[in-house]
Amino acid sequence: MYVYRKLRRSLLRRFGGHRKLVICMFVLMLCLALYYYRSPVLQAGMRQVWDGSMLLKNITGTSCGVRCPAGQIAFMIKTGTGMNVGPTICFNNKIVFSPDLQNAARGINAVFIDPDTLEVKDQQTFDTYLDVYPLLRYVREKVPRNTLVLAASYDEVSEGLKDDGRNVFIAMGSRLISEVHFRDAFMMVGQMGLRPGHAIEFHKSREASAFAKSIEKHGCFGLPMGPIGDTEEYLPSVQTVGAIQPGKELRNCGMASGCGDGTFSVMVDTGDSDKIAPKICVGGKIIVDKQVNDAGRGFNMVVIDHVSFKVKSISRFDTYSKDSLNLEFFLDKLEPEDIVIAVVNDDGSRKLSLHAKELFNQLGSSMVQNLKFRDIWYFVGQRGIKGFTAHEKISYAGYDGEWPKTLHNAFCVNRKLEGLKVAPDPGGYRNEGRRAFCKKYDGYADFCDASKIDKTISPVALVDKSLFNNPVFDVPIIIIPGMDHNALVRTLETTIMQPGVHPSLVTVMWDEKTVEHAELADLFNYNNHSLSGSLNYIDQMQKALTAGWELHSESKYMIVLEEEIVLAPDFLSFLGQSLVVVDSDATLLGVSAWNYNGYDTTSGDRTLAYRVEEFPGLGFLLKRSVYDTYMKNRLSICCVGRVWEDWGLAGDDVVGEILIPDVSRIYRQPYQTWNTDEDYLTELFNKPRLTNIEAGMNLKGLSRLMDSSYDSLLHKTIESAGIITVDKLKKCITGKEQLLYVPAEIKSVFAVYFEQSGPQDYSLLNQLCHCFGLYSVKGKRPRNLHKGIIRFYFDRREGILIGSSSQEFYRHKPADHQALKIQDMNHKG
Repeated sequence: MYVYRKLRRSLLRRFGGHRKLVICMFVLMLCLALYYYRSPVLQAGMRQVWDGSMLLKNITGTSCGVRCPAGQIAFMIKTGTGMNVGPTICFNNKIVFSPDLQNAARGINAVFIDPDTLEVKDQQTFDTYLDVYPLLRYVREKVPRNTLVLAASYDEVSEGLKDDGRNVFIAMGSRLISEVHFRDAFMMVGQMGLRPGHAIEFHKSREASAFAKSIEKHGCFGLPMGPIGDTEEYLPSVQTVGAIQPGKELRNCGMASGCGDGTFSVMVDTGDSDKIAPKICVGGKIIVDKQVNDAGRGFNMVVIDHVSFKVKSISRFDTYSKDSLNLEFFLDKLEPEDIVIAVVNDDGSRKLSLHAKELFNQLGSSMVQNLKFRDIWYFVGQRGIKGFTAHEKISYAGYDGEWPKTLHNAFCVNRKLEGLKVAPDPGGYRNEGRRAFCKKYDGYADFCDASKIDKTISPVALVDKSLFNNPVFDVPIIIIPGMDHNALVRTLETTIMQPGVHPSLVTVMWDEKTVEHAELADLFNYNNHSLSGSLNYIDQMQKALTAGWELHSESKYMIVLEEEIVLAPDFLSFLGQSLVVVDSDATLLGVSAWNYNGYDTTSGDRTLAYRVEEFPGLGFLLKRSVYDTYMKNRLSICCVGRVWEDWGLAGDDVVGEILIPDVSRIYRQPYQTWNTDEDYLTELFNKPRLTNIEAGMNLKGLSRLMDSSYDSLLHKTIESAGIITVDKLKKCITGKEQLLYVPAEIKSVFAVYFEQSGPQDYSLLNQLCHCFGLYSVKGKRPRNLHKGIIRFYFDRREGILIGSSSQEFYRHKPADHQALKIQDMNHKG
């Protein structure tokens, strides 16, 4: 009684009565319950879980950081930190993964444990960032029902996980796996077959960080962890069409005759677009067709026994709408020597995995990796083949998704496929870069034509041994585009076709407003260089020349290609042969591949080259010394017009000439402009011209093009020339008719002498140029002058017009010959 009174007085003094004591006890029990719930201690099998930060460390004899009651198992899991610190997994006081062991890797790191013996059976890492198939295959083949699984994430696990991969964790009791996204952290303790929601699992989102913060959990659990069920509803399985339906007879599968012993007949047809189903015939029977064994979109597969030639299975895998995991399992389960027939219809590439392609490669495919959207393909391979199958074709869809051409073929298949050492020609090539470009930009009708879209773009090898080691192939080339993008394509194409050209030395100088020109250059593996915006082409060309020499500061020469030109097949060859002369002659400033007078009636000798005082431009090779001396820092003075308008290089302060061909090595498309000087432009570009179209043309008399020899050659040529007399020219000079031929008595070279009042008097020469069809524009200086004379090719003969101001050559005029005079132009007789 005394004790009771004393206890009562103490409670009244401390709590003020029984009621307050009851309230305090209730609050204490509520806090304990909340702690128990928040731990959490879950009721699917006895378990307790604590956050790593809540535990005392270094508990003696507890590697997992906790002591568990009898009948429970200790664990500790810590997910990886970023991509530098691996995860830790401890089970039953044994550390299986840890940074110290350095045995973890990106993806899911997992430990597999026998639930009866608690023995660690295996530990694996699955890089689900790249591919989930290894995880799926391992679980299906090596993880029996009830197996205990501890898993921790490291770095990134979600990118390649896919739905089937998440289902694996659901089959182990997970619910949170569906919330795992890029670089999130995830850990789990589960069992194979455990009902969803009964696993011990935690997930942490990365939120705004590069990686989620690490999860660290310690705990105890009992077995079983919860209700164990079937896993088949969660794991992918191989599916077939079931009972094989018999199809129609097709004698010899459409071939004229049957197959020999040890072979069987096969016909494959990929169908047409999404309208007509594919067909497969084996041994004279259609076994895949519309309403026959589920033919349709995706991979239509037939497996043949290599001994009996009987159909073992027929399957279809719609890899347009579903992952290719079922297809991968199907291929993985093939038996040795099984023969596989595959036909893709409509589209099979959309969700086709890299691993599936690798499995087809193992069966003998050399083309499956090329499958893209709406491409179609057929294939016959065999498990165990050594090399590549001969029975494979692919047909590519258009770059805008146009349906490809249908594939149809019939052939005999041997029970043992002989693999080819070299992959067969696929019958086509997909140019992905060109397709992407054409999809992005409009207006390239020819370049993006469906028949050309997949053409390879590659340089042509040099076969002319005389040009081996020629320095022209080390000369940088700059291309200066105009506004016509199709013309640019033609320039780029004919440049890449030059035998011996190095694309790495070609640079497209594009205006900053035309980015597509840079992307176009990339397709040819050319360099590209952006120029600040220009108001006109002259401005852009000046910037390009300056940038070109700056980019190639060590180069002695540079080749310049202007807008809207097409290169002849021997453009580089012509420059290379000419370069031998230019390099040895200080009086030669460079080489132009275009002849002002290269019309179809006034040129014709493809082996002939001239020295001229003008600079024709368009496509030319220029010496650095010329640029440095006459052009650098004075482009706005020397070169204010187009090159053909006579750049200042032809001025009195310039010492030197240009080499040009008789037959032009470039063609410039007709000039379109609002320029009022129509006669001038029409004469230059809109009259029929002759451009060389033959490869391998060798120039003759190269050594005679040197300054010291050229005039000697001209003297000798003029001395042997037949002279066209005044009476033969009067009708042409007076404008009554144009000269159409040379008198028959003149066999090879002809000359015309005319008088001038002075070196700049071109009145008669302009009329003579008109007579022969040479460049002739009123008020403009004639072209291709060399010391007062003009050489050209007319009526299959070489012609020379010689003015009296050219004292050096005019002296060859016979004393009794009457030169053409200005008065003859006004003669009416």
